[in-house]
Amino acid sequence: MNDRKKHVLLIAKQLFIDKGFHATSIQDILDAAQISKGTFYNYFPSKNECLMAILQDAYCISYLRRNELAIGKDLADPGLLAAQIEIRLTMNRQQNLLPLFETIVHSPDDELRQFVKQMHFRELAWIAKRLVNVYGEEVKPYSYDCASLLFGFIQHALNIWKSSTTEPIDTMKLVDFVMQRMEVIVPDIVKRDAHFLSQNLLEDMLTAEEMYPMTCEVLIEHLQKFVGNLPKDGSQRALYSQFLLDELSAEQPRIYLLESVVRSFRQAFEGSELQLQAIELSAAIWGFINQSQ
Repeated sequence: MNDRKKHVLLIAKQLFIDKGFHATSIQDILDAAQISKGTFYNYFPSKNECLMAILQDAYCISYLRRNELAIGKDLADPGLLAAQIEIRLTMNRQQNLLPLFETIVHSPDDELRQFVKQMHFRELAWIAKRLVNVYGEEVKPYSYDCASLLFGFIQHALNIWKSSTTEPIDTMKLVDFVMQRMEVIVPDIVKRDAHFLSQNLLEDMLTAEEMYPMTCEVLIEHLQKFVGNLPKDGSQRALYSQFLLDELSAEQPRIYLLESVVRSFRQAFEGSELQLQAIELSAAIWGFINQSQ
């Protein structure tokens, strides 16, 4: 994603929040962003695609932050999982995304509702996987039921808080509270061999598990193009980029090295015109790392 496209996304997001998604026309976006209709359609085939790109971009950033937070840490630590969950809650609050999600939930547009459903399933799949990290393999057959309880508790608590007070909620306190309850709930579910979600629903969730399902070959192609456009100046940006390309091109990429370098790669491009492309590449690399583990 280039800077101009990002600018259009920011303008469109603010219009959707201020005026409402359905009340905002494409012409409103063109006027506010000072772009032509051709430029808009070059970026997004429709207004729906623009909204989906806004939500996908936010998910991408929280996905990166979650993975980077876990570097060198014990995945079995419930505190780490709580901090990772809170990252997305903070992202939604900081970027004021909840009104957009609410718009889609109540929208008659099937395309938008299917998109949000997949995002919802993806989050449940991620939580389910992390619960297995925390509580052990014996939880795996029950992980999606446990994830739905955890996710549902948080979302319902947020809705109640929002409807009853204007005070800001301490999201970390909320997540910690829910995680403490899970310490009792999860072992009890395993002990009772309790299942609720159907197999068909579980299969739908599994298909949404990875946000960036990219083969190593495709990832290498993207990195080769990225590296090819960099100046050959021996800078940290060039060195990190080439290292990732070389490691991914190896017969057996060393996952621990990819984990340690991908954050430095992303940070090296902060503030540059290539920052957004570096973020997207970093997310794709993390997708490959997570598939490989």
